[in-house]
Amino acid sequence: MLQLVDSHVHVWDPALHRYDWLNGVPALNRPFLPQALPHPPGTRSVFVQADCRDDQALKEVDWVSGLAADWPELAAVVAFASISRGDSVSRDLDELRQRPLVRGVRQLLQDREAGFMLAPETLAGARRAGRVGFTFDACVRSSQLLELAEFAARVPELGIVLDHMGKPPIAAGELSDWSSAMRALARQPNVVVKISGAGAEADPTRPLAPQALPFIRETLALFGGGRCMIGSDWPVSLMDPAGYQDWITTVEQAMAGASASEREGLAHGTAVRFYRLNAVRGPEKTEEEKD
Repeated sequence: MLQLVDSHVHVWDPALHRYDWLNGVPALNRPFLPQALPHPPGTRSVFVQADCRDDQALKEVDWVSGLAADWPELAAVVAFASISRGDSVSRDLDELRQRPLVRGVRQLLQDREAGFMLAPETLAGARRAGRVGFTFDACVRSSQLLELAEFAARVPELGIVLDHMGKPPIAAGELSDWSSAMRALARQPNVVVKISGAGAEADPTRPLAPQALPFIRETLALFGGGRCMIGSDWPVSLMDPAGYQDWITTVEQAMAGASASEREGLAHGTAVRFYRLNAVRGPEKTEEEKD
């Protein structure tokens, strides 16, 4: 694999911020800090918000940004923002615009009721995020992919990345319905995909590669390397260096025979473009400020 950007990593310290979901996952309910990342030297990382309590989200951003002095590979931050609050999210976006590492926002959608993404307030908040230059990480389940495709069509100004290939039914090996929905999503030009998170959807009693490869290959066939980026989802989907290397090897297998440009896109090019990793980001004017 070429030089990598790991587009999806988490770090947290439960002593500093409250992560209620960790109470149900004892193996993860402890600090995970950058020095434990199983990356080869020089691998740049995109931190994605780890679902701490909403009122601590800005503190999480500042804490992670403060780690950059000893984590020079930290390239960008995807922060929490409640786009479902509609125009009221503007205040939060204004705060995030003052944090140079923040390039995108995320509000978890995976357990929301049908129609949540298409509610007027959610669409209004999404448009606000896009207009001030933020991208959006969409973490949904496979059953929500068609709704996400419609959401993307209604907010063409917002760059959207689908986290974890839409959490397909990897353990069951059921490709058909997921693939059909992914095809609809691929028709939206503002959408790219993270090839990540397979470990969390696979059967842990069986080797990951045979389970995940059909889904990775289908994702690449539908979107191409130029619209895909690799992510580890550390530490949720994998923790140790051996697991990380197995994941990289699995993705390399899926890319066998691909062109150099396709491989470069998956390894780093898509993430660099999507999150503008080579740019120095400062506060941007809103549409209202431009007028």
